[in-house]
Amino acid sequence: MVDRVAVFDLDVTLTRYDTYLPFLVGYVRRNPARWAHVGRLPFSLAAFWRWGERTWVKNCFLRAFVGGVSRTQLTDWGEHFARGIYENAMRDRGLERLRAHQEDGDRVILASASFGIYVEPLARLLGIDEVLASRVTWDSRDRLAGMDGENCRDEEKLRRVRSLLPDRDDGRHVTAYSDSHADLPLLKWAEVGVAVCPSKRLTHQVQGLELEVADW
Repeated sequence: MVDRVAVFDLDVTLTRYDTYLPFLVGYVRRNPARWAHVGRLPFSLAAFWRWGERTWVKNCFLRAFVGGVSRTQLTDWGEHFARGIYENAMRDRGLERLRAHQEDGDRVILASASFGIYVEPLARLLGIDEVLASRVTWDSRDRLAGMDGENCRDEEKLRRVRSLLPDRDDGRHVTAYSDSHADLPLLKWAEVGVAVCPSKRLTHQVQGLELEVADW
């Protein structure tokens, strides 16, 4: 019997929208005093986002919205936020595909550029044991200090997936799902790459790459 693997991206692949900013804004809405920190973010950061400095900008937003927040408080919010996403923001057909892989006994990996603070509790709700996500680091007082390591996207996501699958270095028996052009390295590496509700940029790149397209 062939052991098959399914790798799912999270944002816009299994959910109806990107979850990172809702996570940050939701915390600040519950803790309005944090708006003073957020107000220090320069609007010019948007330009860096467009130019590809996403990891740096992502870290700036993380520190502005929740930097210095205790691990306990942020973990509690992550659990609460994950429950809300699970109950209100999942794509029904995406969940059906996920459940089909689980029922077939496939090994399922959730690989997301979003932060493990809420991706990990969401994975537990989905019945997924293996999670790859962007990480945070804590200071000596156990308060959030910023990102830990690389953003889990693009080649970094593929690197982490391959580290979990040392016996599948050629991507055999692996099916990967993502909506984003940033995951093209993963989609092209997998035996079956599925572009889910692909972004305009990914749609232009699907042609000629032998990727499947799923409209969830």
